[in-house]
Amino acid sequence: MKNIYLNLSLLLVLVALSVGISLLKPVNLGLDLKGGISMLLEPDMDYALTQEYERYAKDVERKLRDAGINVLDVTSDKSGIKVEVLDKKDIDSISQMVSKDFPRFEVVSREKGQVLIKLKDDEIKKLKDSIAGQTVEVLRRRIDELGVVQPVITKVSGDRVLVELPGVLDIDKAKSIIGKTALLELKLVVDSGPKEVLEQKLNKDTELLPSRNPQEWFLVEKLPVITGADLKTAYTSTDEFGAPAVTFELTDRGARAFGDATEKNIGRRLAIVLDKKVMSAPVIRSRITDRGQITGQFTPEEAKELAIVLRAGALPTNVKFLQETVVGPSLGRDAINQSIKAGTVGFILLVALLLGRYKVAGITANLAILLNALFLWAGLVLLGATLTLPGIAGILLNMGIAVDSNVLIFERVKEELRSGSTPKKAVELGYRRSLSVVWDTHITLLIAALILFQFGSGPVKGFATTLTIGSIASFVSNVYFTKFFLDVLTKVRALKI
Repeated sequence: MKNIYLNLSLLLVLVALSVGISLLKPVNLGLDLKGGISMLLEPDMDYALTQEYERYAKDVERKLRDAGINVLDVTSDKSGIKVEVLDKKDIDSISQMVSKDFPRFEVVSREKGQVLIKLKDDEIKKLKDSIAGQTVEVLRRRIDELGVVQPVITKVSGDRVLVELPGVLDIDKAKSIIGKTALLELKLVVDSGPKEVLEQKLNKDTELLPSRNPQEWFLVEKLPVITGADLKTAYTSTDEFGAPAVTFELTDRGARAFGDATEKNIGRRLAIVLDKKVMSAPVIRSRITDRGQITGQFTPEEAKELAIVLRAGALPTNVKFLQETVVGPSLGRDAINQSIKAGTVGFILLVALLLGRYKVAGITANLAILLNALFLWAGLVLLGATLTLPGIAGILLNMGIAVDSNVLIFERVKEELRSGSTPKKAVELGYRRSLSVVWDTHITLLIAALILFQFGSGPVKGFATTLTIGSIASFVSNVYFTKFFLDVLTKVRALKI
């Protein structure tokens, strides 16, 4: 009798906790139920390769000149680093230098006094994988800043990235934040003025950039003083005229580099460049170390969005929007209504089947199914999981699995009763002899669900989530509490099966 009271107390505590958790907050609804935006993005790998070759071109040229090799010119594009030499005999020396000092690169062609240096194939693959991974992480940080609940950001089909934002319907705003590269660079200004005049002064160490004023262009040094990688944080503020601006703070390393550069260039202009566009170009009046400000006729909303993308970090390359879809919430409401109807009809049929087949014992199975549903729902709330349409399918499948376990147990108990065992002994033996099968069923299901969750994406994860939580809830309710209910029936001599 003591065990019955103990189990009853445990049951009441679990039910109370589950009800409390379920009422604590609503379950997060996925894109297919709540509505929102789905976008398929692709990082621009050609641009990324071009940037990588540009970064190394200067180092390659310096190494060649230090080695005494006469170099006419060193240029770069997405195909690689091109080195033009005076003497063709120097080509072998270039190959040796690349092999020794730049092991990630290789010489792929030597013709007409020109050498083409490229990243090795495995290094290109590593770079692409790294860019795709960085893109996912930066997008995740940006979307977290937006406060979107349970977004889906995952790699699909090689380099492509799927982004799903439940509850977000403003696609223009989402694209402006997600797709903005937000590459911040601070570069020393060589000159400014009309584009036509500055083009005559352009060389390989400088670049020409537009500003917010179409009439004014800036000739700046290619090598930046600092970049967005040196940022510690960024936040909205106001400039000296009270207009919206963005203030940024630098890391210790960035502050030292910024301090040294500004101290040496007092009186020169410093261009604040965002995505290859000069936002402002103040004159350096004194040494500046740990902070700066970006101004440029922002609206409050533009300043807020810029602060978000700067805090989250720059994308490693541009991204292309391959597909974008807005899912209206009406589709979600229809899906929920249909799922509720399907679940209600299914549950009524299960109740009728179990009562007809197992009489009084069928009531215990129905109670176990209700407990299973309650524990599953509480688990979704507690873990902050997102309920999707496939997830609802997982809940309905879980109800079927719960019934299957009860059928296995009840049939074993009936066999023991037919062999002449007392009701109490039949329940004990029936559970003991069917427990291994129930264990195997639930463990296999749990492993399959975890594999789906680990390697699946989007809808598959939603299905795997409810299946994982449901398999644990099913085992607790069907094995532990169904036996408790049957023990109570045998105690009051009301067991009929």
